[in-house]
Amino acid sequence: MPEKAAAPMPHKGLLLRLLRILAWTLILVAVACAALYLAFGPARLAERLAPPPPTFPATVVTSPDVLVISTPTPTAPPADSGELVALMLESTADIWGEFLARGDFAYKQPKLQLYRGQVANPCRAKGQFSGPFYCSEGMQLYLDMDYLEALQRQSPELGSFALSYVIAREVGFHVQNLTGVNGWIKEFRQQGTSAEKLATAQSLLSDCLAGSWISYAQRKYAWLRPGDALPMLEAINALNKGRGASLPPLRDDPSNIDVQMRGEWLDQGITTGDPRECTLLFTSQVE
Repeated sequence: MPEKAAAPMPHKGLLLRLLRILAWTLILVAVACAALYLAFGPARLAERLAPPPPTFPATVVTSPDVLVISTPTPTAPPADSGELVALMLESTADIWGEFLARGDFAYKQPKLQLYRGQVANPCRAKGQFSGPFYCSEGMQLYLDMDYLEALQRQSPELGSFALSYVIAREVGFHVQNLTGVNGWIKEFRQQGTSAEKLATAQSLLSDCLAGSWISYAQRKYAWLRPGDALPMLEAINALNKGRGASLPPLRDDPSNIDVQMRGEWLDQGITTGDPRECTLLFTSQVE
């Protein structure tokens, strides 16, 4: 009886061709994955997300009707410092919100924390601190009511203007945070600019941004008198330098910066009402 013929084996050449195609497919997939990683991987992703130099809108609404809130215009500042704080935060939100809406930014209120005398471990810093200051982490605005009231007592003729300015200046740090200035500062630091120089420039930038706010807010609040800006800064410096050694250190103390220079930056903001001019001053300061 004849034997059954064995089943035919796959052609060896066909198997080799299939293996070669599979190998080239795997190589192409690996190359594509490597290209995607280089284009969109962590290193390039960090580069793509790096904040560009901050830019502010080119135009500002100058009609006071647009910037005025619905409450009646006060004839005098509130006697209570807490009411003044609330009024100034409402005003800064109105003006900066209206202004930043014309750019690529949205204004978000900082988280307010009122305290008296001292606060422990703010902004991830160990110890007790005092005075007004801003923490970019968590967007927290700390206002020391003892400090504000001491300023009002020391210079009653400038008190409401000085308090309003102090609050607007700290909000200026918040605006820097919202518009990417903090990321811009990191880039300057990576390029070798000293931390001290950057801290001074950032402090002056907040002076200028406070001036930009005053430029528009003075239409509504009669106690904001730009002509008193330099005496006001000198009064704040005197308060900061005259504090007793027993008091906790000020978290934000600009009294080490020349008061004339601070006055020039503040005046730039008041005169132009244009934060873009403030960023130009900032760039000239750190470059």
